[in-house]
Amino acid sequence: MLLEPSNKWYWQYDCAGQFIVIQLSDGLAMSCHLDKRNMNNLCKGRINFCAEDSSYYYYFLEALKDLAFSVPEKVQIALNAVTNLRFQKVKMPQSWFFDYTNLESSFSTGDIITLSLRGTQVQFVVLEADDRVSTCMLLEDSIKLSDMKTLVKFDVIRVMNDRVQLQQAVTNQLTDDSFSYVQILA
Repeated sequence: MLLEPSNKWYWQYDCAGQFIVIQLSDGLAMSCHLDKRNMNNLCKGRINFCAEDSSYYYYFLEALKDLAFSVPEKVQIALNAVTNLRFQKVKMPQSWFFDYTNLESSFSTGDIITLSLRGTQVQFVVLEADDRVSTCMLLEDSIKLSDMKTLVKFDVIRVMNDRVQLQQAVTNQLTDDSFSYVQILA
């Protein structure tokens, strides 16, 4: 079942669990995989799910359409991606975990990419990118980067673009007029 954004959706920080919860319609809620130590200071109180968030939600769903995830998994990925875009604390790149590629490419929000970890291809979605660095969210269950560091599904890592290999590009670019196809339900 594909969830349609509504003006009733909002984020709220769960003090007891120390993570963000997105309150959906009719008492339905989803815990987002973003804990307090990785969160910027913007999530205080009730934060409404705005038109820009809805646009990104649909944009990520479009990016995931050809991947072998169920519809509920795609919704969960898209909501976690939007949450990370909105509330993830900016970190320094940690490219050294991944193999260097000889590719000089640019990436954009929603691109499905792979990073090579000791010869193993690991799937991510790009949350944000510029000419040098991409912020990526893990789409796989978990990967062990080192003896001390493991990423689990929906964890975010920033890497230099010389480590990134494009797997699937989003065909339509996110532009200022992207909101034209977003319908916010009353």
